Amino acid sequence: MATFKSNRNPEFRSKFSEDIFNLKYSHAGCDTWQQLSSVLVQDVCGDLREGEEPLMTKDEMSQLTKYITELKFVPGGRYLYYAGRKNRYYNNCFLLAAEDDTREDWANLSWKSESCLMTGGGIGVDYSVYRESGRVLAGTGGVASGPIPKMEMINSIGSRVMQGGSRRSAIYASLNWKHNDIPSFLTAKDWDKLPVGDTGYTLKQIKEQDFNFPAPLDMTNISVNYDTEWLLNYWKTGNVGEVFLKNVEQALRSAEPGFSFNFMENENETLRNACTEVCSADDSDVCNLGSINFGRIESVAELASVVELGTKFLVCGTLRAQLPYDKVYAVREKNRRLGLGVMGLHE
Repeated sequence: MATFKSNRNPEFRSKFSEDIFNLKYSHAGCDTWQQLSSVLVQDVCGDLREGEEPLMTKDEMSQLTKYITELKFVPGGRYLYYAGRKNRYYNNCFLLAAEDDTREDWANLSWKSESCLMTGGGIGVDYSVYRESGRVLAGTGGVASGPIPKMEMINSIGSRVMQGGSRRSAIYASLNWKHNDIPSFLTAKDWDKLPVGDTGYTLKQIKEQDFNFPAPLDMTNISVNYDTEWLLNYWKTGNVGEVFLKNVEQALRSAEPGFSFNFMENENETLRNACTEVCSADDSDVCNLGSINFGRIESVAELASVVELGTKFLVCGTLRAQLPYDKVYAVREKNRRLGLGVMGLHE
């Protein structure tokens, strides 16, 4: 069988890999993977200092560039996309909380979501604080619509925001297992039971014909939050409860909702993003990603070096990356998350 070999990007082992690079990340000044690697390290790590000392020496930057070029350390996709560009929105995802059951918070959540999505980052929101549908609103005399319509509003924003002009939105939504709207939430994505006008087709069948046909929460991954109270009740009775059993049934038949477990001292860490690589209790938290590629690393000594320089790169990213609004800067300063992941273990 012929082995793929690219003259422009010899680091890639398949045409598929090179096609992704050419389609999503290559641009003027970063036409090859080697060029992009060099530009990215300079953009993220160059001229940053701790007192009189640079955070990364020229030798370290040179070595890190070599590791990225050789695909031994692979920064997150937003790093790759914004290399060499004027804006530096390097962060992949933002975690947002519905903080207060008020009209002002509803509007603010939409603003935060749109602000984050327009940078290219995904979002995750816990909606559990919002009151259930049908409750009388004393201030206006109306009735509450509940959290699910708000999820659909955010979903609609995501469907209209092409991140960086080229990337679909990634959105996550969750609701506590005790919320009164949980029965509707559990079946919110039963597209196979929703007829489309007089077409004779269900929404699922239409989506199979046209992937871009709009459907409820079609941009959003959903999960049910399970807390310490649920866990202790299970330990006491051995009964997982009706909500969990229905959740399992739905997950098996349609893959959603998923499950979000938040127990004991971590009970408040209900915020996730769609890929769930970061959890938080803090509204406007942000992830910061890069991966060590074990499939390319040749020794334990080299692994140690890649870990050290990859970590320094992510630290620089927490100093250099632009963010969508002020609160994210404050939360980043408080938590300064470093998402150093692993890939290539199967090799």
